[in-house]
Amino acid sequence: MSIITGGKAHHSPPHTIFSDTEEHPHRMQAEAGQETIPDVAVKAGTAILENGGETYRAEETAVRIAYSLGAVDASAFVTPTVVMVSVTDKTRQYHTLIRRITRRGVNLTKIAQVNELSRRLARRGKRSSVTQAGRLLDLIIQAPAYSARSVICAAGLCSMFFALMFGGSWREAAAALVIGFLLRVGLNRLEHLPLNSFIVLFAAGIIISVLCELSVMLGVISSAVITMTAVLMQVVPGLAIVNAIRDLIAGDLVSGVARATDAFMTAAGLSAGTAAGLLIFSGIV
Repeated sequence: MSIITGGKAHHSPPHTIFSDTEEHPHRMQAEAGQETIPDVAVKAGTAILENGGETYRAEETAVRIAYSLGAVDASAFVTPTVVMVSVTDKTRQYHTLIRRITRRGVNLTKIAQVNELSRRLARRGKRSSVTQAGRLLDLIIQAPAYSARSVICAAGLCSMFFALMFGGSWREAAAALVIGFLLRVGLNRLEHLPLNSFIVLFAAGIIISVLCELSVMLGVISSAVITMTAVLMQVVPGLAIVNAIRDLIAGDLVSGVARATDAFMTAAGLSAGTAAGLLIFSGIV
């Protein structure tokens, strides 16, 4: 993608992450096919947002990277569904790039790595290679997350310890462990289907309530309340609520309201699914 060229691009040695020679501060792009400053800045902001980062963090990271790679002026506008970065070069020409966000998850490790990269670039001033910075961002983004097996085991243990924390017995904790394990297996299957997130959460509520009531019917536990609450804790929108509050405090009203609405819809889906599961089970039994 061609925007503007300020001369022949300088390539760093393949074994280095950053160029040790001075880059032209006004350069918005290198040769055809190589990334530009807006490309790298938007990629960083997208990585922050897709992995559960706050709006202000995505904006600060994108702007910091744009300045450190040679932009004369830079600004960013981020909502939970879009990242927009505008960069000004030395000739006062504007270059804007917008990217739609369609995937959101939680990976705090990647957020920390992107933050660290942006600070390393800022410490070097405007001497870093756009190409190498983009490649390093790609390494962070494409790094494998936790394996499905690890996530499933962690979900089961999380549910078990929540049951104990809520004052449940070891039998209720054991039931929460198994149900939490099965819930995560089911969610992993559902996430690969072209389903709306509300439908997935609705199904999660049904799975939890039906399995908990089945445990009561089989005599494994005497009451489903603690076990059901403990398993639900692994899917409640805690991070979304915290990010919504932080965005509102930071003055990002659009993002704050959007995140709060998303958290409300998540809670509504879980609640409706749980109620539906109870009705289905009581109707069958």
